[in-house]
Amino acid sequence: MLWVWTTIRWIHLLSAITWIGGQVFIVLVLLPIMRAALPSDERTLLFAGVGERFALVSWAALAVLVVTGILNGERRGIVWGELLTSSYGRRLAIKLGLVAVVIVVTLVHALYFGRRLTVMAEQARLAATVDEAAARERRRLQRASIVLSSVNLLLNLAIVLLAASLVA
Repeated sequence: MLWVWTTIRWIHLLSAITWIGGQVFIVLVLLPIMRAALPSDERTLLFAGVGERFALVSWAALAVLVVTGILNGERRGIVWGELLTSSYGRRLAIKLGLVAVVIVVTLVHALYFGRRLTVMAEQARLAATVDEAAARERRRLQRASIVLSSVNLLLNLAIVLLAASLVA
């Protein structure tokens, strides 16, 4: 039976690597290359495609994380109604709270910022002249998107730190 729980924890770790590793790759590798190589409109549209593809992978990874996390909690004998009664439970509760925040932030980023920026980039690409007001709005949204993405990544790294503290 030990191999089953080892496999569940392994799948949990692989899913976390997929979820967070993709974000780190985008920020540290893909974004700097794309900034240097592509004009703003094309970069935004390429990011939209990357985002759509990564969304499929990352949401699947997140779903697996939730399921395997619940299983891992059950295996450790977590009484969900008594999370705040021990140091371990409080750390786990903070981790779960951060996961909920990350899900909300990810949805806001994808459904609001990602969609708006994609539409604006498509309009800019088709326009015969540059609309300065639209360009300013797009830059404002891009800055907000970057801040939101950065906060999301930092929250995810905090979740990993809490996870490490739970098995230490």
